[in-house]
Amino acid sequence: MNYIATQSSRILPSSRRGRAVVFIVPPGTVPASLKQAAEDAFPWAMVEEVGHVDEAVRIFSNTVSLLLVHPDFVADAERAASDLYRYHPMAMTAVLDYGNPADGEAAVRLLGSSLVRSVLPLHVSQEVSLSILGLLLQGVEYFPRALLGAALSKPPEAVPDPQPLDTPAIPAHLRILTKREMQVLELVQRGLQNKSIANDLNLSGHTVKIHLHNIIGKLGARNRTEAAAIYRNVGTLRELH
Repeated sequence: MNYIATQSSRILPSSRRGRAVVFIVPPGTVPASLKQAAEDAFPWAMVEEVGHVDEAVRIFSNTVSLLLVHPDFVADAERAASDLYRYHPMAMTAVLDYGNPADGEAAVRLLGSSLVRSVLPLHVSQEVSLSILGLLLQGVEYFPRALLGAALSKPPEAVPDPQPLDTPAIPAHLRILTKREMQVLELVQRGLQNKSIANDLNLSGHTVKIHLHNIIGKLGARNRTEAAAIYRNVGTLRELH
């Protein structure tokens, strides 16, 4: 069995619900053959493509497991980090490396990023790209040795004074939820029952019930359906700030 097949079977979710890999790239910058190969290698995953970061700040039909960002869009992704997290609390974010020197420099600068944690090289063979993609889908952070070496040898830059971010704060009634509670609520709004949520997050059914109790209480909701509706309506909150 080859590496890709092995990784695909190893990371197949316990539930039959689909997952999504979302490319945030200018049109035509990711080969269609790679996207098709990714769906073939990981049959449980749906590959989506959007043309800008703002188009990723929404709920997709499948739970997003991975956000792959074009180097030109990294700054926008950093600014929209809180929104991306609210919509996709289970997703890892990686920057695409096309082999251009500028892309490599951008990747090096991301070593301290709180959003982008990995790099997916596209200038290598398709088999290698898919192998690394399999690691990312398991939650394994990947950074090419060449870029890591360049980052370690680069002299430290002066840290500028922090500037206020021009992004809205997370609304108070969502900010009080923990990361795990956000993950549970994201699955609830997709219609999953407690048993499926427990399998998806490797939790016990009792723990899921406790999280749901806390979520409903914190949001002031009457039941799980109302809590899910609050989560789905989070997009309108961005327009009010």
